[in-house]
Amino acid sequence: MTVKGSDLRELLASSTPDPTLVLVEGGLHIVQVDDLDTDAYRGALLLVSRQELLARGVDENSPDEVLEQQAAAVSTAVDRLGG
Repeated sequence: MTVKGSDLRELLASSTPDPTLVLVEGGLHIVQVDDLDTDAYRGALLLVSRQELLARGVDENSPDEVLEQQAAAVSTAVDRLGG
């Protein structure tokens, strides 16, 4: 599973309240954190939230290379989990 910088930019720019990037059945989705408790997203793997990225000093104005570095870190974590 590969997360791209563009996925993180989309997460950061999302109009969804409290958006999170999740992995569901091999696909990436941006969902409201509260939706993770619904049947549609039960079992989803939470990858990263907008709040986490902002806490790391990453926002929608961050350079592409910064987003790519963060995306690579998320992808590596998923690979280690076998996702």
